[in-house]
Amino acid sequence: MASSRNTSRLLTGAFTTLVASAALTLAGCSQAAPEPAANDSNGSASIAPPTIIKEGALTVCTGDSPPNIYYDENNELIGVEIDLANALADNLGLDTTLAEYAFSGLIPALQAKQCDVIMGSLYIKPEREEIANFVPYLYSGTGVGVAKENPRNITGNDDSLCGLKIVAITGATGASAAEARSEACEEAGKDPLNITLIDEGATAVQQVLTGQQDAFIDTSEIMGFYGQQSDGAIVLVGDVSDKVRIGAATLKENTELNEALATAFETMVDDGTYHAILEEWDVAGNDITQAD
Repeated sequence: MASSRNTSRLLTGAFTTLVASAALTLAGCSQAAPEPAANDSNGSASIAPPTIIKEGALTVCTGDSPPNIYYDENNELIGVEIDLANALADNLGLDTTLAEYAFSGLIPALQAKQCDVIMGSLYIKPEREEIANFVPYLYSGTGVGVAKENPRNITGNDDSLCGLKIVAITGATGASAAEARSEACEEAGKDPLNITLIDEGATAVQQVLTGQQDAFIDTSEIMGFYGQQSDGAIVLVGDVSDKVRIGAATLKENTELNEALATAFETMVDDGTYHAILEEWDVAGNDITQAD
């Protein structure tokens, strides 16, 4: 993923300047790290080589993919997918070793057996399922963010947006969703959306918080991220729409690991660990256990 650290730092500066009252501190991001990082596990179960490439550790191909995965102020990878990876490894009695790659390098790294599993905001697509097995663990989708007070009583990506001022990012999924909703409003005999396209999510959030715009449409993960960074000043409303599954990818021939990860994930769901992680990162709307 190109120039992620510089992009995130620029975004941090812009958002902090524009929304100083929210005390936002977006984390800097980076390209590939030369050495993988390890996380100790206290789990009791284990799987033996050759299922995993490094005894005692689950090697995870990941990457800087805000907001699900990004760098904190200590240059450590954090995010909902990192916590999920650690929890899965813990359930398998393994440590976690993170191997970071640009997004385009994730699948080649898995194929070259440089890691056991990809957990890096990888959408589950038919062409990817030809070379990998997946354990779905998150939905991605379209979300609507509004100021906490929600003065327009917006209820989600629905007719409550008709006739309102909506901001979205140029070329992003949210922009397409806004256009589609505007057309649906007109077809229903209602006013279309008044859509403004800009280049930065931080600016979009600022415009919503200052009342220049009524709502911000983008991915539900982005809304959760900005909700955290703004101390709840902006909130996700309504259901996540246009859902796409994100999953942990393992090589087709490594069915043992795929099955072990699936069992570990079921355990996380049953004991509440999964839902607690989603709540912590404010992405409960991306719960893969909920109906699509």
